[in-house]
Amino acid sequence: MAFRGGKRKDVKKQSYYLWFLGAKESKGLRGEEYIRPVLRHLVDKERELEPMKVTLQVSTKGIKIIQNVPRKNNKGKTEQIKHFIPHHAITCVMQESKPNDDVVCCILLIYNPLTKCPVHVHAYRCDSVETASTLRSQLQILIDRPENQKKFREIENRLAAKGLLPSRCLNSDGRSTRTDGSDRTEDSSGGTYTLLFTKLNRLN
Repeated sequence: MAFRGGKRKDVKKQSYYLWFLGAKESKGLRGEEYIRPVLRHLVDKERELEPMKVTLQVSTKGIKIIQNVPRKNNKGKTEQIKHFIPHHAITCVMQESKPNDDVVCCILLIYNPLTKCPVHVHAYRCDSVETASTLRSQLQILIDRPENQKKFREIENRLAAKGLLPSRCLNSDGRSTRTDGSDRTEDSSGGTYTLLFTKLNRLN
């Protein structure tokens, strides 16, 4: 469910109450080909375990994930856990097709010290297809900012130069597509992802 808030420069501040299907390491920086295998896994997992509910706040600065969790050693009470994702760390967004067209997935540059991977797919189920479409549109506005597109292309070019990503070329809309069907292992790209993630943060 979406709740409208105040205006920002190019994105209206808006809150969404969603089911968080989960997150998993991504094998690429952006592209549906990296999202779909993860989404299949998370949807299968949803059948076995009910996903948690979170509030996702979208603004011109990025997204904030708010989760209520039980307090340790304090039965019946909860506390809020907040995670902020800056706009330049959202690389790709996709709204799934039927029968899961109420699901929105995005690739985020979030470093996980346990997996040593800075690129993850997040999936959220909305209360309606319309809400999912609104969320996808807002995230796409952030992704399409010229400065962000420039950084994403720079990262992809560096990975491709090291043989860790298929070469990509730009469509007429400025988005990239694969030109090499070869796959690379997730482990081999982890170290380079980490270095590039650090460089990306230094640019901000």
